[in-house]
Amino acid sequence: MRTPSKSLLIQNYVNNHVNALVKPMDIATAVSCTVQSVYLYIRKNPTRFTSASRGIFRLNAEQNQVFLNSESTI
Repeated sequence: MRTPSKSLLIQNYVNNHVNALVKPMDIATAVSCTVQSVYLYIRKNPTRFTSASRGIFRLNAEQNQVFLNSESTI
């Protein structure tokens, strides 16, 4: 059985712990990946994380995006 990708595991963790204060090491331990993978996910998804203090992040809810075409309609 194939394991899900690291980014999918991290995304699921963040979705299940919205508004929690966590350290990247906590996420890495929970999803069994490296801290570097967590920091890479944080850099690629900055809207999901707010820096609370040094090394501690608040997890944000996922934002829905609506794209408008050139005629300003959805």
